[in-house]
Amino acid sequence: MMNKFLLLAGAGLALLLTACGGGATSESDPAGDAVAGDWIVIHQLSDPHGINPYVTSDAGASAMADRVFQKLLGQDFVTTDPYPVLAEARPLVSADHLTYTFTLKKDITFSDGKPLTAQDVVFSFKAIANPLIADAAALRNYYESVKDVVAASPTTIVITMSQPYFLAEYFLGSLWIMPKHVLDPKGLTDKYTFAETTSMEAAQANPAIKEFAEWYGTEDVRRDPALNIGSGPYMYEEWKTGESVTLRRNDAFWAKGKDAWNPAYADKLIYKVINDRNSAVVALKNAEIDFMEYVPPTKYTEEIDTVATPHLRKYAFQTQAYSYIGFNMARPILADVNVRKAIAHCVDRDALIKQLVRGLASTVNSPIYQDRPEYDRSLPNIAYDPSRAKLLLVQSGWADANGDGVLDKLVNGKSTPLTLTMLINAGNELREALAVNLSEELRKVGIKMEIRKLEWSVFQENLKARQFDLYIGGWINDPIPSDPYQIWHSSQAKNRGSNYVSFMNPRVDQLLELNRVEFDEQKRVGYMKEFQQIIAREQPYVFLWSPLYPAVYNRRIQNVTFSAVRPGYNPPQWWVPTGKWKYVQAQ
Repeated sequence: MMNKFLLLAGAGLALLLTACGGGATSESDPAGDAVAGDWIVIHQLSDPHGINPYVTSDAGASAMADRVFQKLLGQDFVTTDPYPVLAEARPLVSADHLTYTFTLKKDITFSDGKPLTAQDVVFSFKAIANPLIADAAALRNYYESVKDVVAASPTTIVITMSQPYFLAEYFLGSLWIMPKHVLDPKGLTDKYTFAETTSMEAAQANPAIKEFAEWYGTEDVRRDPALNIGSGPYMYEEWKTGESVTLRRNDAFWAKGKDAWNPAYADKLIYKVINDRNSAVVALKNAEIDFMEYVPPTKYTEEIDTVATPHLRKYAFQTQAYSYIGFNMARPILADVNVRKAIAHCVDRDALIKQLVRGLASTVNSPIYQDRPEYDRSLPNIAYDPSRAKLLLVQSGWADANGDGVLDKLVNGKSTPLTLTMLINAGNELREALAVNLSEELRKVGIKMEIRKLEWSVFQENLKARQFDLYIGGWINDPIPSDPYQIWHSSQAKNRGSNYVSFMNPRVDQLLELNRVEFDEQKRVGYMKEFQQIIAREQPYVFLWSPLYPAVYNRRIQNVTFSAVRPGYNPPQWWVPTGKWKYVQAQ
């Protein structure tokens, strides 16, 4: 999904990385055959928003969830192709793309020993479809075309669609399957039909739907390991708020020894929260943590010296991520495209990539990745041009009437200064440096911008509640054809969806809807290119760059590989030689 054959040279490191050609393998020390045991400590920048993946959308939480919960289908870590996980095979699909039939493997159990059956699959789809679970909106949008889910037998699930969806197999297969006996002990989901979940009016009129939504929205469901039981190779053991989330190996894992991507060698995976990356790098050097997914580029290139700290290894891996500045278009000031474009012209992306990212990124102009066939290479580059920014502001009637250095004008009949507040998540020093730089650049053109640093969960809550002017964010896509509906359709600007910037455009809605039901790739390419042209004209985001992730890990960990499949690495495959165990005595 990223630029093919990107050559990176820095701090004595030269790597040739490819886009989606499979798992790139880092250099490893010869250590014999893999053994099970010991703990692996993984850096986590902040507490997850929750450990139930239906009601949280942050990447860290999803990475943990993939260790605990399973799906009907997974993505091969090397090829990125779908492969059966809970299902015996990929689904039988009707000629009209409206019916998908999955058959479960035999003898699947949750970590509490209870069997996983077709009823759990039906329950999972009913849960995610419940329109009254507000925090599930981000995930729910991919299932809007699901018409019904039926357990034809204890091992057979038949899913019918109200309309075709070109990514239906992927998303139907990629829903985490939850235990009905744990999360619906009252049988509330048995008291309503799937059809009732597709209508907000019907849902609000059904007491069972309302009661289930209220229950699923509680902090207990979001946080309690006892309620978040999966069928995967690990299970949640403990969440110490602000400190760590611990996953313990599921020794009763039903697929033990049968799943090549989940051998689960480590007894425990400990996601240790250190919300300041400077402190995290110190912990890495002191061998207090074993893996850091993203080391700030300045520290990666200048401070991580594998000669001085020979227990560390460096590897910059590609992601399907991009960074951006988002505008709240519901704010009167930012509803003006000239103001948004003026701010964009104050961002010197090339200089920032050199200064802040140390060259470990490439500029982007679109939410579509450059290596996708639907990426529009004719998109205009928004150049750093403060003079152009000033002209755009003048054209929109902004002037410094009182001589205080801040532009102002009448907005809704009231004299309003051009003062904005940018939100960033605490502990992300790169975003903080970017915000400080932009604040200074905007000051030069007459815009005052204040910066607010918020703890991650508070930051996310402000985005969902649309309580911001600007923010710095990032999205990670899967290595599949593009479906930008979740972020850009106007329906996702409501009910705490992922369209945080409240972008609404009827033609974009139409293009996104057409894209979803089209199986002809060339037609989808046309829809996506027109979509990108509209986004470029309207400037709801300032697109920044697509980064490499400079990872550093302790050499005691073996079999560390990287892939286009998110999060880009796979801890269940990692193992530690007995001579390097730290937390458990070797037997």
